[in-house]
Amino acid sequence: MPAERVAKRASESIKVDNSTSLKNVAEAIDSDVSTIHPYPATAEDRENAINRHTGRKVTPFQFQVYDLCAQIPKGQISTYKHISDALGSSSRAVGQALKINPYAPLPVPCHRVLDSKLYIGGFMGQWGEGEKIDNKRAKLAREGVAFDKTDHVLKETREKVVFKEFKVKAGDEE
Repeated sequence: MPAERVAKRASESIKVDNSTSLKNVAEAIDSDVSTIHPYPATAEDRENAINRHTGRKVTPFQFQVYDLCAQIPKGQISTYKHISDALGSSSRAVGQALKINPYAPLPVPCHRVLDSKLYIGGFMGQWGEGEKIDNKRAKLAREGVAFDKTDHVLKETREKVVFKEFKVKAGDEE
């Protein structure tokens, strides 16, 4: 059903004829998987970084989450739990940091983070179904991550696509 939902939403704003594939529709829904937002490189830049979504300073914890999320390679996914375990934190705190990620889609590809059961999970504050989840699914499909009918990563691909080899910098662990 996810592909049908993507096609339905796309057809509402894009003329879809019989020659248009679902892959093309998904790309039309979400063609932005390459925008790179400047990422603070120095401690001073991080100290003064303002989140473009909230207008607030980006916290040290948020930077820890973003640093780990940035390590997830294209075509792979990880989980809120893998990131929280690497930081000694909670999955919910990781999700809250990613919900307001000002560096998406790159260099912090938060669309590559799923729930611990490898369900598509949430995206930009939405959970389960909706336009934002369709956007996340389109981004992941474009990167080669496939889901089953229940929106879980295909079982036969899990070993290949799950990333959990995070490198935590000294001082990042709490």
